Amino acid sequence: MTEKILLPQGNDKWLYIVPIYYLTIGKEIKEELEIGRVHFVRVSKIARIRKKLGLPIVFSKLKGNKHTEEFFKEANTYAFYTFTGNQKDKKLLYNIRIEIDRAVNIIAFSQLGFCNRNNNSQFGIIKQNLNITYYVLSRSENKSTLSLDKESKVLPFDLNKNWFDFHNFFFFFKLIDLINSRNKIQKSWKETIIRACEMIGESMMSRDLVYAFLWNMIVVEMLLTGQGDKYIECLPERAEAFIGWVGYWKEKSYKDKIQNAYKKRCQFVHDENSKNISVEDVVFTDDLVFNLLWNIIDHIDLFPTKDSIKEFSEKIKAEKLLGVKPSVQPGTLHHFNTERDLSNFIRI
Repeated sequence: MTEKILLPQGNDKWLYIVPIYYLTIGKEIKEELEIGRVHFVRVSKIARIRKKLGLPIVFSKLKGNKHTEEFFKEANTYAFYTFTGNQKDKKLLYNIRIEIDRAVNIIAFSQLGFCNRNNNSQFGIIKQNLNITYYVLSRSENKSTLSLDKESKVLPFDLNKNWFDFHNFFFFFKLIDLINSRNKIQKSWKETIIRACEMIGESMMSRDLVYAFLWNMIVVEMLLTGQGDKYIECLPERAEAFIGWVGYWKEKSYKDKIQNAYKKRCQFVHDENSKNISVEDVVFTDDLVFNLLWNIIDHIDLFPTKDSIKEFSEKIKAEKLLGVKPSVQPGTLHHFNTERDLSNFIRI
C-alpha cells in the first residue's frame, strides 16, 4: 500500500505528498526537481522551501504529529502535487498518482545512456526490494547450495554530480525545459516526445527483456513513423537521416539491425514469438532511441511537428539520389556510441 498524506491549503486547495523510494536528489540540482506539476524534493530541504511547496504550517510542527513524523522518515525524496477538489475523490487521487508515476518515469528516462542496463535502478512510489531464494541439491552427492538473488535493480538512484555532469552535456535538462515550458511546437508532437521518454523510463526500470525491447521499439515507431508508412522501409530511412552520417551506420550495419529489430517486434506482437529477442537487441535499441531523442530535442526548432521528421528525411534522401552537395542536414547533429562488453550480461 502506498503511503501518502493530504494537507489543506485553503480555498479547497490540497497538497498530495508521497515518498519516492530509492531516489536521492543531490545538491547539484539544489536538491529539488520540478517536472510538470510534480515537485520532487529531498526531505532535508522541505523545511527551507515550505512556502514554495505550499505547506500551510512550519515543517517542524507538521513533523510533531507522530503519524506524519514517521511518514517523513520513509524516504530521502518526496513528491508534492497541488490540486483543487474533493480530497476524498478516489478517481481524482488515482489520477494524481498516475501523474506522479509519469514524472518518476521521466527521471528514470535519465538512466538511458548514463547507466548500463545491468546496473541501473528501480525507484518510485512503491517500495520495492525483491529477492528470490532458491535451493540447489545434488542428486548423487551430499552437496547443496542455498542462494539468494536480488530481483530488484541496483538501489538507490542518485542524482549526483556524475549524473548532473553527464546530462549537462547531453539533453535531459532540455527535455525538462520542454515539459515545463510552452514551446512553440505542435502540442500533439510535444505530448508524443514526452510520452516516448516516459515509456523509455519504464523500459529502463524493467527487468523483463521482452517488455523493455518492445517499449524501445514502440518509441522508435512513435518518433519516426505515421499512418500509412511501410515501417520496415521507413524506420531505417528516417533513422539514417539523423545518424547515417556516422561511420558506425555502415560499419555496424545499422540499417539491417533496425529492420531485424522491427521483424522481431512483429514476431512477438503477431505470433507471440519472443525467443529471438536478446540483450543485444535491447542495448542496440537503447542507443538508437538515445540518439534519435538527443537530435530531436536538441534541434526542436527544426522539428516542431512530427511531419517535419518525414520532410527532413525525404529531403536528405532526395539529395543522395540527385548526388548534390548536402545542405539539409545540420552540422550540429550528434551521435553517442556506447561500447559495452555484453559477455557478462545474463539479463537486463
